[in-house]
Amino acid sequence: GQRACGRSVDWACSSVTFPVNTTYSQVCGIARGYQYGIMDAFQAVTGETIDQTYVDGLSITQGSTRQHLWTLAVGMNEQFDGTTSVCPRDKDPFNFDNVPDFVGDHFYCESGLTTASTNGITVWSDPLWDGAGCVADTAHSCDKYGWFHREIEPTQDDIEVRWCGNQERTEEDVYTDLLEIWVL
Repeated sequence: GQRACGRSVDWACSSVTFPVNTTYSQVCGIARGYQYGIMDAFQAVTGETIDQTYVDGLSITQGSTRQHLWTLAVGMNEQFDGTTSVCPRDKDPFNFDNVPDFVGDHFYCESGLTTASTNGITVWSDPLWDGAGCVADTAHSCDKYGWFHREIEPTQDDIEVRWCGNQERTEEDVYTDLLEIWVL
C-alpha cells in the first residue's frame, strides 16, 4: 500500500515547522499529494486569514507571524460546473474571488478527479500538483505545476507547512508522500 502523511486533526490544520539556520531570499519547493474525499479548494473554508483554515490543501508560510509563501489547493474535481468548490479559473471572478488576497497568484490548484466527486476514497491514481492528467482550463492548474519559487526579503525565518481541511478527516483530507522545501 501507499505511505503518505495527512492531517492529525479535524476541521483545522496540522503543521510541521522546518528550522532554517541561514539567511535566505528565495524559497522553492515541490509536493506530491493525493486527494481523499470531497475537497473544496478555497470554497467553504472556515477562515479568511492566514492563521485560519483558508484552503483545503497545503499552506506554506515563513516566520512566527505566518508570511505567505505558497498554497497548494485541492479542488473537488477538474470540471467547471458553476460551483466554487473547484479550482479557481483566471477569467471567472465568481470563482477566483474565493482566493484570499494574501495568497495572490502564489498557488497551484488541482484535483485528482476529472468529473466526479467521491466520499471515502483516496485518489492514488492521479497525484496532485503535477499537471499530469489535468483537464482544467486555468493557469493555476494545468500549465503551471511542479516546483514553486518565491523571491522574498532576506530572512532567517523558519518555514511552516500546514495540511488543512475544513471538514472531518473522514470526509476529506490531503495526503503527501513527497515534500521538498529549499532556501537560497
